[in-house]
Amino acid sequence: MAGYDRDPDAVTANHNRLRAAGEDFAGAWEKRKHALRASEAGIGGDLVAQAFLERYRPLAERLTARADGIPTAYRTLCDDALCCVADYRAADTRGGGALTRLTGTDGREIAG
Repeated sequence: MAGYDRDPDAVTANHNRLRAAGEDFAGAWEKRKHALRASEAGIGGDLVAQAFLERYRPLAERLTARADGIPTAYRTLCDDALCCVADYRAADTRGGGALTRLTGTDGREIAG
């Protein structure tokens, strides 16, 4: 994660963009999912169609279940990452306070 260490604002901004991508996917997937289901009626009911559907349906159901889970996975990932940012900021604040108590300075002079 080069470029993110000690840059919680960049992590926050990038994970907010990732969350937005997940939300965009959710909306687009819902539309496509309904269109795919509606188009299944056009497959027909003859012997060839039945043979196709026998193989198609289990795969389509697995794909649908996995795609349905993508928006939640994005939200969870982003929520977890933003918790890490909050933990980082809290630790930085505690560390800065401890440094000030020990040295009488905020540490900028030491870092230099």
